[in-house]
Amino acid sequence: MLQSMFSGISGLRTHQRRMDVIGNDVANVNTPGYKQSDVTFKEAYVTTLRAPSSGTPGQQVGLGTQVGGIVKNFKGGILMETGQTSNIGISGEGFFAVTEVGAPDGLDAAYYTRAGDFMLDVDPAGVTHLINPDGKRLRGLNGDLAASDMTGLDGSTFTDIILPADTTSFSIGLDGTISASINGLTPTVVGRVAVATFENNTGLQSIGSNLFKTNDAASLRVFENAGVLGRGQIFQGYLENSNVDLAQEFTDMIITQRGFQANAKTITTSDELLIELLQLKR
Repeated sequence: MLQSMFSGISGLRTHQRRMDVIGNDVANVNTPGYKQSDVTFKEAYVTTLRAPSSGTPGQQVGLGTQVGGIVKNFKGGILMETGQTSNIGISGEGFFAVTEVGAPDGLDAAYYTRAGDFMLDVDPAGVTHLINPDGKRLRGLNGDLAASDMTGLDGSTFTDIILPADTTSFSIGLDGTISASINGLTPTVVGRVAVATFENNTGLQSIGSNLFKTNDAASLRVFENAGVLGRGQIFQGYLENSNVDLAQEFTDMIITQRGFQANAKTITTSDELLIELLQLKR
């Protein structure tokens, strides 16, 4: 069999994988906080017919292509005003930390997300939390301005954000501070939303539902208050849109389609050569 046929097959597979990624990006064009993915290819194995040497160029033939990587693009999306007091968006670097109901304090079981489509939830004990559509609770610190200062913390003391009983209204500042008015009285600081940052965002593991898990490749940094030392600011009543660029996606779609067609043509041409070879003996 001709090597060109197998090279063409590898090209079909990689371009199909790229089309899968593009299709997922386009499908999530209106998903809050969604991050678009980039696909890169790399050359597959190489057959050396003659090794290069001094005065001799050598002869090496590639054996196709394979996917080099599928990497999330963490460029920020546009903030869209919703008017919902429980919706929050980050302008700049950072992620919200959320955990399952009943998770221990700290961030060992935390997930990270850019989607700030939170809503209020009252548990059976009458305590009000901020939860995402999957029911995971927003994390941070509870207490007054001094108690909720996150400067230099590692997140081990973080808990679920709680709004005091009889809260009639609340607001979230650019620095993440939560101020609540209890029974209509003057608002006071009752906590602060955590903004997590990482040494390498592309090292985060995506697990779906706009959630990520940290690992050694991502490396969680020590915490600072929102808006400090490169941390993004928090805007209440806003949601971050997907960062998918439809113009770029459709352009990549055309390029991918043409690449798929070219590799398919390689296979059909190789097949025609085989037919010619088989017809040598009649």
